[in-house]
Amino acid sequence: MAVGRVVAIVRVLPEDVETPPEKIVDAIKRSLPPETYEVLKTRVEPVAFGINAVYVWVAMPEDIEGGTSDLERRLAEAPGVSQIDVVSVSRLLE
Repeated sequence: MAVGRVVAIVRVLPEDVETPPEKIVDAIKRSLPPETYEVLKTRVEPVAFGINAVYVWVAMPEDIEGGTSDLERRLAEAPGVSQIDVVSVSRLLE
């Protein structure tokens, strides 16, 4: 039986107001190995005081050990990222 995939929606906050959302998205894409993770979509939403949150939809294998912990670690360590929050995880229908 083929392994299914899940999609995690993650909210990413930049380190400061001057960090452009595009730079955050590029850093995120570079920090994720393409054989495990696939960025499906991104969306920028204003939060407050000029700070924009970047929402990232990431597809990953559903049987990955540790659930989203590796994904969270990789995103938190990406340059320009201050904070990440997993908003939701659900099975990807393909």
